[in-house]
Amino acid sequence: MKIPWLNSIGGCFAAVALLAASCAAAAPAPSPTAAGAATVVPKSATGAPVPASTPKPAADQPKYGGIVSRSTDQDVPHFDLHQGQTAAFSLTLFNVYQGLVRLDPIGHEKIMPELAQAWEVSPDGRSYSFKLSKDVKWHDGKPLTMEDVKYSLDRMQKPKEFKTIAGRGQALLAAMDSVEIAGDDTIKIATRYPSASFLTNLASGWIVIAPKHILSAKGDMKTDLVGTGPFKLKSFNANVSFELQKNDAYYVRGVPYLDGITFYTIKDVATRFGAFRTGKVKMTWSASPGLTPPQAETVRREMADRATVYEHDAMTRYNILFNTRKKPWDDARVRKAIELAFDRQAAIKVNGAGNVGSLFGASWGMKPQVIANLPGYRQPKDADMVEAKKLMADAGFPGGLKTTLTFRSGGPNQRQGEVAKDQLAKVGIDADLIVVEQAVLNERLDRRAFDLASHRLTDTTGDPDEILYTYYATGAVRNYGDFSDKDVDALIDKQARTLDKAGREAVLQDVEQRLMNAVPMVIVFWDVSLTGALKEVRNFSPGPGIHPWGKLDYVWLAN
Repeated sequence: MKIPWLNSIGGCFAAVALLAASCAAAAPAPSPTAAGAATVVPKSATGAPVPASTPKPAADQPKYGGIVSRSTDQDVPHFDLHQGQTAAFSLTLFNVYQGLVRLDPIGHEKIMPELAQAWEVSPDGRSYSFKLSKDVKWHDGKPLTMEDVKYSLDRMQKPKEFKTIAGRGQALLAAMDSVEIAGDDTIKIATRYPSASFLTNLASGWIVIAPKHILSAKGDMKTDLVGTGPFKLKSFNANVSFELQKNDAYYVRGVPYLDGITFYTIKDVATRFGAFRTGKVKMTWSASPGLTPPQAETVRREMADRATVYEHDAMTRYNILFNTRKKPWDDARVRKAIELAFDRQAAIKVNGAGNVGSLFGASWGMKPQVIANLPGYRQPKDADMVEAKKLMADAGFPGGLKTTLTFRSGGPNQRQGEVAKDQLAKVGIDADLIVVEQAVLNERLDRRAFDLASHRLTDTTGDPDEILYTYYATGAVRNYGDFSDKDVDALIDKQARTLDKAGREAVLQDVEQRLMNAVPMVIVFWDVSLTGALKEVRNFSPGPGIHPWGKLDYVWLAN
């Protein structure tokens, strides 16, 4: 059963047949086609393949040429995306590396081919056969091989075996059992169980194929940037710029439209906004550090004729992390006291935008109207404060305690760290602030060298599997507090194996309730992304998260 595109495996598992009527009736998304591939897809007027999008008027057809410039506040730490964890990697390296499949950059939901031109799923939902596109070459001219694919998937899932640091890909591949080369152009992936999210997880920008011939020789890709994507490295000037240029040997016909992409590293908020207002940069970053709410209003008021503000779900949330290896953070009563006392609306007001939300956001978790009335989330805070102080006293801290709070310097991250200090003081917790650069924060979180931390976490697919296996399961890559609960682990595994959406939601409600009681971290609020783009930037459609539209192969410039 060949399924060259599939939005959600979960929606196609009525009984065990993948060709359920609901899936068969869905119109397939137009998708890129490798040279020589048999798949027939719609073409634009230029002959290039196009993702799912609304038809463009004749006067607004894609054009070739030009450089899109974007601003960011930090450099890419290194080039090894398999070991990447932070958003600094995302909008830069995602244009260089590729995965087997991708999310539609325009419609955001459908899964499109990338290195794989088509795939089959076994009737029991536990075997995936991917047929790779033809004539794919690495940026150094060497051909893509099946060994590259197998090596990369194994390396992401089993970092200890390859002596690497676990990246975001490990959690996304939680369901994978084995990878097998099945011919000159086919790779087979077996899963440990039928998974509702496996294809979606493969489409995340973190699941990329890297060249084995470099990895096996050097051990990592930290100083080598060699992908198969539409753009390749031109230059990297630390703390100044990161330049990509068009890959003229790209295997997909007709794209990219741009000659290149330049990322400017600008740490100062006002200077970064000034670069956008003057046109030095045509697009801001996604999420933070994109536009602040006041900056977005300035753009709407003063630049409406030449710029657009895109407001969208960032899949990003601010949190208070507890190091449960240390006392008193191993005591759920102390953690619960902080969650009850925290005034989330005050934090959102300081940020300028945001939404109170549950563990999974609005898509899978409790609805906002339910969350708004729960202890810790509700207004006013009087009853919550009474209970919070009682919990502190019961835990042995009626007079409060001293601790440290670590967070990243600059912008909204620092502001939220300062908000957290004030909120902690409400239950008698006096926190000395430790303000560090992002790289230092990452290192301290990895070593569990903190007491409390104010930190922003970003998801890529929005599926509960990614959230749970990244942040909450025992030993998860970003379970920085080392929270562990065997009953929660069992429920996490159960929901991952539940293909019926209603049944899965029921299990997730149980997961969410248990985690809200245990409080492995405090979810403060979900951020709202404000991305600015000059109107000459076309075919740009931001959606949930930062990944589907972080790749700019279909973006073009009107001027």
